[in-house]
Amino acid sequence: MLKQLGAMYIILGTCIAAGLLGLPIVTAQGNYTLTFLMVITAWLLMSAGAWCLLKVNLWLPPESNLISMSEATLGKTVKAITWVVYLLLLYSLICAYLAATGDVLNALLAAVHIHISRSLSTLLSAFLIGMIVYHGIRSVDLVNRVLMSVKLFICIAIIAFVAPHVELQRLAVGNMIWHGNVWLVIICAFGYAIILPSIRVYLNSNEKQLSRVVLIGSLIPMVIYLLWIAVIQGALSREGSTGLAAMSGSENTNSMLMMQLVAISHHTILQSMSVIFISICSITGLLGVSLCLTDFLADGLKKQKQGRNKLLLVCLTFAPGVLIILLNPAFFIGALAYAGLFCLYILVGLPIAMYVAGRVKGLSKDVSTSIEGADSSA
Repeated sequence: MLKQLGAMYIILGTCIAAGLLGLPIVTAQGNYTLTFLMVITAWLLMSAGAWCLLKVNLWLPPESNLISMSEATLGKTVKAITWVVYLLLLYSLICAYLAATGDVLNALLAAVHIHISRSLSTLLSAFLIGMIVYHGIRSVDLVNRVLMSVKLFICIAIIAFVAPHVELQRLAVGNMIWHGNVWLVIICAFGYAIILPSIRVYLNSNEKQLSRVVLIGSLIPMVIYLLWIAVIQGALSREGSTGLAAMSGSENTNSMLMMQLVAISHHTILQSMSVIFISICSITGLLGVSLCLTDFLADGLKKQKQGRNKLLLVCLTFAPGVLIILLNPAFFIGALAYAGLFCLYILVGLPIAMYVAGRVKGLSKDVSTSIEGADSSA
């Protein structure tokens, strides 16, 4: 039961991360009714992709990731395409979360009169998260359980503090134009399916447990997203130098949002809670995504996650993202938009295509039978 809770928390940590902070900002130009529809449709689409991805993964041996899955179902050409797109997706996410984590760490250190450059704070963030990922999913789970428990409590508390300042007429402001780039960011916020191959191994391929974890783990973020966007957009102005629209063009997006929430609520404790909340959002997102990429690289490069190989995999996971952020620190919202585009292939188009191809080939029966035979003889 604790493992299921931990797996659910990893899904929550991957979803309710730094992307949560960006949602009220990127949707600020639209009416809340439009945003509501975008969130619901994004959840439905990503849930369909997640179900197909999980089914295909269960047809193959444990430790299989998208490289093995795409080759077994769709062939080597699709495998090569998957290599490129998956790396673009995961590195985009890592860039987004590293930018947010570096921003938060910089602000935290400045609060205690320790002033370092943004570059150094980014490097420190990558090193600390990398150490946790190096020790495996069990370490990620234990750290994530603590962080997620605190984060959910603070999220509810922030909503409660800010809710009295909501003006419902503000939710009616904005257009009803469906912007594809905005929807892509929302899609990215439901990108939890990338963690499923790792969770499958963690839960010993128990399909019933996995289905339960995925359903509950995806419904909770959807509800929180809708509440969070409504409260933030109902309480804060969308225009002006400190409005939500202005925040999207800043490299200190998260810090600006935190400051405005503190300013309108007049609760001193909210300032400390907001700092902790933003910090944990960035950390849990980075934990989940970096674990996914490490496992993906292990599968694609056929490397055992042990010793020097494991260290190499972790370095390959973080190094490109760190370099990009050092060159362009204002990458938070932009990176999420790119990641949303890649999500459509990796977490919707590819899983559905693999599932259909696998069924046509009879992979679901053949591989499952061989695995069951191996289990019974063990």
